[in-house]
Amino acid sequence: MNYYDLRINEENKVWKKYFNFGEYFLYRNKEVEFHLIYNIENKVNNLKIQAINSQRVVLKENEFTKTTAPNFDRIQNILFIKDSILDEKLFEDIKGLEFTTIKIDGKFQNDYKLMNFTNVINCVDYINSVRAEFDFFSTLVLDRTKIPNDLDGFFLSGWDEYGEFYCIVNDKLKSQLLKIEKASEFLIFDKIQVS
Repeated sequence: MNYYDLRINEENKVWKKYFNFGEYFLYRNKEVEFHLIYNIENKVNNLKIQAINSQRVVLKENEFTKTTAPNFDRIQNILFIKDSILDEKLFEDIKGLEFTTIKIDGKFQNDYKLMNFTNVINCVDYINSVRAEFDFFSTLVLDRTKIPNDLDGFFLSGWDEYGEFYCIVNDKLKSQLLKIEKASEFLIFDKIQVS
């Protein structure tokens, strides 16, 4: 089984027609870091995100004239998908994943579904991994013996220097995600070495 670090394509050509979101989730009207809320609450509900235009928060969708809501985005490495394009039936056989609704703060037509993994695992093979100052110089290796066989995805802990999670998916979950509209434009799957 192959494992992948799931991330978003950040190239300008992909994003030129979409607006962005703030760098924090909102929880009880306060900016929060996902991994801290997840560790406290163990189940993430009532999260919001903020739409951004020219470095300012926008509370009404009609204020965006040249851009629209993206099909996918992420905050703090946590992926979310526009609910209008997500067919949750595609994921009925996926183990370790649930979708949690997150709303855009203000008046917006669509909500999003957060890819909320039910497991946080530190399965980093620290002997064979190399942590450098920049991610592209780093080499992440996972220890297969620490990954439960019945999971198709999980939050990886123990690798980010600030405690944030990474979204890790296997071949089965990758295949299902790529069936969503425009997934191949937005999603990048970086294959991870496994020892």
